[in-house]
Amino acid sequence: MGKLKEKTFDIFKDYKKIILYIITFIVLYCTLMTGIITRKYDLKVGDIPKSDIKAHREIIDESATEARKKEAEEKVDKQYSLRTDVQKQSEEKIKGFFSSVEKVLAQDKPEEEKAKLIPRAPFKITDAQANKIASMNEQSTKKLESVCIDGLNKAYEAPIEDGNEQDLKEAKKEYTDFISSSDLSDSEKAIALNFVNVVEPNFFYDKEKTDELIKETLKQVPPVMIKKNQIVVSEGEPVTAHQLELLGTLGLLSDSASALYIYIALGVLVIIVMYLQYGYIHKYYPAINKEFSKIVMISILNVFPVILARLFGMMSNYIIPLACMPMLITLLLNYKISLVFSMLNVILIGGAVGFNPNIIILAILNVVLGGTLLRKMQQRNDILYSSITVAVLSSILTFSVGTLTTNNFMEILADSTFAAAGAILSGILTIGVLPFFESTFDIVTNAKLLELSNPNNPLLKKLLMEAPGTYHHSILVANLAELAAEQVGGNPLLARIGAYYHDVGKTKRPYFFRENQFGKKNPHDRLKPEVSSKIIISHVKDGSELAKEYNLPKTIHDFIVTHHGETLVKYFYLTVKNNSENPDEVKEEDFKYPGPKPMSKEQGIVMLADSTEAAVRSINEPTEEKIEKMVNNIIDDKLASGQLDNCDLTLRDISKIKKCFLKALNGIHHERIEYPDDNKKEKK
Repeated sequence: MGKLKEKTFDIFKDYKKIILYIITFIVLYCTLMTGIITRKYDLKVGDIPKSDIKAHREIIDESATEARKKEAEEKVDKQYSLRTDVQKQSEEKIKGFFSSVEKVLAQDKPEEEKAKLIPRAPFKITDAQANKIASMNEQSTKKLESVCIDGLNKAYEAPIEDGNEQDLKEAKKEYTDFISSSDLSDSEKAIALNFVNVVEPNFFYDKEKTDELIKETLKQVPPVMIKKNQIVVSEGEPVTAHQLELLGTLGLLSDSASALYIYIALGVLVIIVMYLQYGYIHKYYPAINKEFSKIVMISILNVFPVILARLFGMMSNYIIPLACMPMLITLLLNYKISLVFSMLNVILIGGAVGFNPNIIILAILNVVLGGTLLRKMQQRNDILYSSITVAVLSSILTFSVGTLTTNNFMEILADSTFAAAGAILSGILTIGVLPFFESTFDIVTNAKLLELSNPNNPLLKKLLMEAPGTYHHSILVANLAELAAEQVGGNPLLARIGAYYHDVGKTKRPYFFRENQFGKKNPHDRLKPEVSSKIIISHVKDGSELAKEYNLPKTIHDFIVTHHGETLVKYFYLTVKNNSENPDEVKEEDFKYPGPKPMSKEQGIVMLADSTEAAVRSINEPTEEKIEKMVNNIIDDKLASGQLDNCDLTLRDISKIKKCFLKALNGIHHERIEYPDDNKKEKK
């Protein structure tokens, strides 16, 4: 249990962080409190308010919506189904009667006995009518049956609604009128009229269909909305029960217990979000978690969008620059941190806008797109281009959601425009504040690195003009470092730019370095080895001073001071030692670079690339075997002397770097074909 507690609260060990977390919590809590917790009113039905009371957020008027739905439901026509089997059943009853009559008439009996066998029920056939039927021949009964069926068809021409006496009465009248107008004899008509009662309702109420239609109709009924800043209760007018209900929904009625719950719930919400955010950094990015300045920056970026949401929300919730935070965190840290932090921050932004679902959906879109589109940014203008893409998609999303939730086209159009404006504003704000974060927190973004890679950069131009050999060497080192960084999971762009600037200190005394001598006499030949050693070593200090003079970021400055680590300038050290009368008095420390040793993968790679490129360049008639031996010797020496102890390069990484260097250097120093002279041409 103790271990669990220790692990759970480990991120709060540093008292500076505790203070920072508390400040962040207070700012977030107070900002959100202004959006969620509002002034309360102690009112009851009939009270007269002293001022207008407006809605501080958008809500659904449940009572009015229910009334609107009820009205729509009442207008829905009842649905009926026509049962064709009813008419068939009626026909079968008539046909069944005449079938019985046919059987009776077929018997060889006197008419009096046949009359007695004629069925009376259910048609109430009288004795006189039975006698008449008994005296009829087959042709006459067939005709009578046919007329009755035709009369029945006439009665069923119009649907007969169940329970509608008028419909049934009219249908029976159609039957009797048809019989009365037929060419039957009066006695036959009297018999036919007995069948009028077989006419029955065939149009029945379909509850299932009606309920389905009501359901579909109610779906189309838009809710009655109380808009933000809409007057709910007017000054000087008695408060109605309906208005009181709206005030309750808005949370504007005094209720000390309810208010306390809101205060507590808001605090818990902020704490949970912060715990998840900073806990994520602690667990997955310990290096960032150790840098207090980075945690300060993250806290500012955490608070920034919530404050913007409250400020811009006063105009419209849709114009809030929702993509600003994910863009900044992606550029300053990385995409994964941006996605996690910004998604959790959406919860806080939701609180700032009254948990408006439309804004929350829009915020999620901005978070995903804002970070994703800038993952591989090439220049600062990409921020603006990305914000335009976000603007278009935000506008489309807002328009689509708006058409589903409201019928007010002008409102939908305005919200869509504001959503697009908010996305553009995100890009403008990001471009505006990015340099502040870069300089204040000494963070080198890809955008900054790409700017530093420009050959027109003043310091690179100085290197090219004053130390062209060193410039060429730096380009080769940069190529090697970039390839190696890709292989070991480092930052290739950072490694490349660090390599560009690692030797800028050589511009102070360029001709004291072999790559800038171009066949001229070596000035070291005229100097004591001790002096030469100091000149060689001093290029690190000179580079550091130039980096500060040209305002290079600290990250790039670190490449300059670490690219030799604490290595020994062996040539001059051994020269002095071998020529000294007291070799034991010659101290290695006097011939070592001051350090520090490389502190990151990229710095370690640049150290190896720098030493390897220079050493391989010095090989006479290089072959693959010679290059491989030299690369192995250089890297093994750095490893053995502990120069790579402080950077997180593993032995597996070192192996990959060797292979990468060998492949690249063999390509550069491949054996060239010696072309023969054209002897004939020379003779001419």
